[in-house]
Amino acid sequence: MVFNLHKYEQTIENNRRRVEAALSFEEPDRVPVQINVQGPYYAWLLGVSLKDYYLNLRVMAEVQVKGLEWRLNWLQDDVTSVSVNLDLGAVAEGLVFGCKIVMPDESDPWRSPWITPKIETLEDIDRLEVPDPRDLRAVREVYLKLQELKRIVKEEYGEVPVWGGVQIHPPVSAAGSLLGPQRLYTWTRRYPREIHKLLSKLLETFIALQEYHYEVTDIEPGSLYLADDHSGYLSREMYEKFALPYNLRLYERFGKKYRYLHMDSPMHHIADIVRDVYKVHHADLGVESDIHVISREFKGRVSFNGNVDWRTLLSGSRERVEAEVEKCIYYAAPGGGYIFDNGGETYAAIPPYMLKYEVEYAKKVGNYPIKKDNFKHLKSLNL
Repeated sequence: MVFNLHKYEQTIENNRRRVEAALSFEEPDRVPVQINVQGPYYAWLLGVSLKDYYLNLRVMAEVQVKGLEWRLNWLQDDVTSVSVNLDLGAVAEGLVFGCKIVMPDESDPWRSPWITPKIETLEDIDRLEVPDPRDLRAVREVYLKLQELKRIVKEEYGEVPVWGGVQIHPPVSAAGSLLGPQRLYTWTRRYPREIHKLLSKLLETFIALQEYHYEVTDIEPGSLYLADDHSGYLSREMYEKFALPYNLRLYERFGKKYRYLHMDSPMHHIADIVRDVYKVHHADLGVESDIHVISREFKGRVSFNGNVDWRTLLSGSRERVEAEVEKCIYYAAPGGGYIFDNGGETYAAIPPYMLKYEVEYAKKVGNYPIKKDNFKHLKSLNL
């Protein structure tokens, strides 16, 4: 089956124009709505086990292509591109540093692959070595799988772009994977020197992997996308000590043209750092950031998406969904710069009919210019 991209060209182009206007801090016809729906949700929706999805490249490609068609035809959010991604799950640290990786199976079929932390003592930090990606079989195999996935997609679906590679999280979040979150936050206070030693090794590893990625793919350097989920739980003081220096070095080295930051953890207490120090172009918010603060701090300087609490979609209450939609659009949408989205990704078991209602309601109340008359939950939200 060839994916009929031509069928969706006009829709995708209209969506792209709407999104580009918002990212330029302009007000298009309405707030762009782009829901972060990924392969694991599509697999659940289509009744495909995550074990099959992650272990069979043909299944992975089929799930993602059918999922994209579902978005374009049924969900009808503002899809701006069509591609397939080599989905590894959040296991890069495990591949690079040889951690135990647990795959979904019959006993836990809807949990994505995860790793078991391997650093349990301070001596383990000393023993951790910065690897050369060329010497890591697991990393080389990922890029071989990427080539195989490209071949499968071209053969079965036509000229659809395929992306993928291996990159660990930025140092603090990578440390959280190797230590476990509880040990990470305890050791930053108890053993700061040793934690900096670990973060320095992880910084070197990130750099080595990024350079290797450029070497073995046709990706043009200049853009850096950081997913730094653990660091937002640090206080501002601790963030400045343990996260900022390392992230800034990465942005300065690899983000000459474009800088992106994703954090599932809170971002509002470091919003000025994101804006003025990192000089991030776009931020992706989880559910725990204060969108009122973020909107004020980022206005006209940093575009952003997310923050909608996806847990309301599990409540079965349309009124709760409406209130959550209104809160985010009321604060974030005026003046452009905001793309409506759930915080984090869309997880398996979120009812698709609730997701569709969320999209439809966001389109309804997100028409520009934003008017209070469009919002029926302002009083209950104290807006």
